[in-house]
Amino acid sequence: MKRLLALAVAGMIAGGVAPVLAQTTALDYDLTRDVRQASEQAQVAIAQGNFPAASGFLAQASGAARTDGDRYVIATLQLDVANRTFNTAAQVAAINALLSNPLLSAEQSAELYYHRARISYHAQNVEAARADLQAAIDRGTVNPRVFVALASLTDERGDHAGAIALVERAFAIHRTAGMTIPAEWYRRAIHFAQEANDTARVVAFGQSLVAEHPTQRNWRDVIVQHRAAYSADPEAALDLWRLQDAAGALTGEFDYRDYAQVAHGRELPAEIERIVQAGRAISMLDGGNAEIATLDRGTTRAAQSLRSALPGRAESAMSAATGEAAMAAADGYMSLGEYAAAAPLYRAALEKGGVDAELAALRLGIALARSGDRAGASAALDQVTGARAAVARLWRAYASLPQAAPPTATPAVPTGG
Repeated sequence: MKRLLALAVAGMIAGGVAPVLAQTTALDYDLTRDVRQASEQAQVAIAQGNFPAASGFLAQASGAARTDGDRYVIATLQLDVANRTFNTAAQVAAINALLSNPLLSAEQSAELYYHRARISYHAQNVEAARADLQAAIDRGTVNPRVFVALASLTDERGDHAGAIALVERAFAIHRTAGMTIPAEWYRRAIHFAQEANDTARVVAFGQSLVAEHPTQRNWRDVIVQHRAAYSADPEAALDLWRLQDAAGALTGEFDYRDYAQVAHGRELPAEIERIVQAGRAISMLDGGNAEIATLDRGTTRAAQSLRSALPGRAESAMSAATGEAAMAAADGYMSLGEYAAAAPLYRAALEKGGVDAELAALRLGIALARSGDRAGASAALDQVTGARAAVARLWRAYASLPQAAPPTATPAVPTGG
């Protein structure tokens, strides 16, 4: 009995490299002399890129094959040649030979079923691909790509809940291994959840996406999804626009305009002024746009008046019996972008009571995040466990980022009249 290490082969299909055979333990098998010699010659030819010669040597070996070990080594090398030459028919033939070999481990068979599933999928044989992906899972695969691939096919069948369950298994494998989950997988999961009308999972997947992949595109997409879930809550919608601004995810004229319209609806002229001037400064807003000009009219005077009145209002609020005045003053400072001044007033509102405690805690977290106190922001946002918890968790993801500590807002250039 000869004790040999099984060959490790990397297969390439459709531009993607996939591990096909990987045996980490020694494998016992008989290998006849003629097969050994022909296989060694085939390996040399493969290394030299002489695949016709390699195929010739393997044909000789096949004629001399007597044992399962012979057939295992021959099929493994045939698969190597087929992968390198992009010969799908030969790939399938070699895979079939290996899958029928009793020496193959469950781990190897799972990878081969995945390999064959990819070939079937690219050949538009979806049912065969689905069957092989399931076979890989049944054999205990720990390759998360198998679950993601089957999730997509399951979703196409209309089983959105099943697709979500599969992609969550892929996520669990990645997290157990301490690996970052690809952004595209999160986007797929969000799509599955949207198809299933599962708002809770849309929100949860989105929060994980921006926490792990905080790109401008991801922030904008996820915030838009969250805003759809809070369409009936104008305060939450406003705080999501604020997050989109903080994350640098206002990406076009409509974003700046829509944010200004929401601020207008909440009667926040100072915030309108800030966002309109920010949009104009980077040419996202046309200075001559009549709609924007109407929104911006009078905002400079209103902002100046608010800025002058707030110190006195804040002082009075601190001695008031309830927190309403402190909350109102804090909201005023928030609209001006003076977050460090807003934070103690939100704290006072919470301590005095008589206000929406969850909204006050949320805005305290926002003010702390925007003023650079990430630990304080996280602690405040963790107190939001009710209807606006998803908004708080999204702000918490922002507060956890290294860049989540911008300086206080730059005053807008007065042009609003």
